[in-house]
Amino acid sequence: MDEASIISRCRSGEREAFEMLVAKYQAGALSLAWSVLGRQAEAEDAAQEAFLQAYLNLPSFDHVRPFKSWLYAIVTNECLDRLKKERTERKFRLRAFETSNPSSKGPNPELRLENAAVVGPLLEKLGARERLALYLDVVEGYTAAEVADVLRCAESTARVYVFKAKIKLRKWLKGNPDVSNP
Repeated sequence: MDEASIISRCRSGEREAFEMLVAKYQAGALSLAWSVLGRQAEAEDAAQEAFLQAYLNLPSFDHVRPFKSWLYAIVTNECLDRLKKERTERKFRLRAFETSNPSSKGPNPELRLENAAVVGPLLEKLGARERLALYLDVVEGYTAAEVADVLRCAESTARVYVFKAKIKLRKWLKGNPDVSNP
């Protein structure tokens, strides 16, 4: 069966037809993702997400264009989005450790860059609102009013989220196990 017929069957809702496309292009999509991301597990996730996006967006597929090129563009975009997210997270982690202490000039001694490998799990221990507030404050440079706007809360509440997140990170970095998880 030719590819145009398979795509036509996919558009009419035949999942088995899409499985044929996956079988045909899975190895290539995975190889492409792996070459961009450099990690097998991440590449597998990216390829799987790309196939899902292709399936969901199949109605907008331009049949004049080769399916392989269209799919590979989706794979590439998924990989680039993941790399961008990874860079942003890395930047956030580094900046979290370089955050200045308001009572002194220069970086906090508790937040040294050599501790950066520890920050990922610590950030995951923060509540979603605290983590987002900290990200917006530290990485994006948002004011308390802007953080409040994003979180849809009072400006004073936004400041509390940022303050609590920084305090918790400092305590966790000092090895204080009695800091409660949110």
